[in-house]
Amino acid sequence: MTIRQEHLAALADLGYNEQEARFIYLVATHSGYFTVRQFLDYTGTAKGWAVHQFTTKSIHLGHVRAATYGHQTAVFNVFSRKIYGALDRDNLRNRRRLSNELIHTRLLILDFVLAHPNLEYLETENDKVTYFHDRLGIPEALIPGRIYKGIKPESTTKRSFVDRFPVFLSAESDCPDGQPIPTFTYCDPANKSLLHYITHLRTYEPFLRRLPDFEFVYAAPSPVKFQRAEQFFHSLFDENSPANSRTLNRYFHVRQLWAENQHNLLTRSDSRPSALWKPAVQGRVL
Repeated sequence: MTIRQEHLAALADLGYNEQEARFIYLVATHSGYFTVRQFLDYTGTAKGWAVHQFTTKSIHLGHVRAATYGHQTAVFNVFSRKIYGALDRDNLRNRRRLSNELIHTRLLILDFVLAHPNLEYLETENDKVTYFHDRLGIPEALIPGRIYKGIKPESTTKRSFVDRFPVFLSAESDCPDGQPIPTFTYCDPANKSLLHYITHLRTYEPFLRRLPDFEFVYAAPSPVKFQRAEQFFHSLFDENSPANSRTLNRYFHVRQLWAENQHNLLTRSDSRPSALWKPAVQGRVL
């Protein structure tokens, strides 16, 4: 991904060095929340002065607030309008306080992005709508979204792709005319139910079926739900589906990377951007 220099310059004017500015950009754009561990992983540093200086400074400047999540885990929320305004992200809802479940999902999203910094992400709602509607000709009515009530009586606004899951484009050698393939991700937190995943796929189904091709990555902190998740995916997108002519030969060769961090077990093929998810279980549908 390429971060525009004017965005880095705007964050520098707010008091951040280049490395901090790049991290703040990724957090504000993709998740709104981060942990100390994520900052340390991104900067390649050990616990110490750098992370303390960054968190203390960002809180003192009124750009970040600290909160307790889960089992007394400290998380940080980039909430300042100054940050989002500097990045032309004024309409993002990442700055808001979220439930523990949503915070968990946002942290998983940030993990994915930090593990794959070189992908061509469709970062904003406008980027996604422009690509799928203007370039691919998908009707606006089919683009996944949610209707919100406006300030004025009876006024409404549609916001698209409100789940914030990463969407990126990947080119493959057998794509006609080099047309990139959009890859959609679903980050599933650690609970037993597949209800949210099922609802998500059903919501996206009409939209996905209109695409000439797509890829889909499902990931969760545990492999327990992989088989059920795969079965439901197959029930919607079987081999005869026009939208699924290539997508079933994809993602679910299971590895546990969350707690063990065993990167030495990855093969070259596992390291394809569409398959690798550093902190979670990842795989390929065969």
